[in-house]
Amino acid sequence: MPRQQVLNLKYAQLEVDIWAVAACLYNMLAGCFPRNFTGDRFLAVLQNESISIRQRDAVIMQPLAQVIDLALVDKPEIHFKSAAEFKRALLNAF
Repeated sequence: MPRQQVLNLKYAQLEVDIWAVAACLYNMLAGCFPRNFTGDRFLAVLQNESISIRQRDAVIMQPLAQVIDLALVDKPEIHFKSAAEFKRALLNAF
């Protein structure tokens, strides 16, 4: 879950779903969550940055890793604003 969803769920924009898709892709490829969770999960979302996917699994191709890492940027805002934009970035990674 991105910070924007924790801070302002009622007014979260569609890009929170793009962030969630990237987090699912991260989990499928690396086998773990993008953030480290210790203690309160909501505080972890607010305080912890996403860990680069290649730190979790160095075998993941660099271009794909860069797109996933960029998609998980949520501070100060979520990078990808639309599914189409995220899809183009993923396709360009191959």
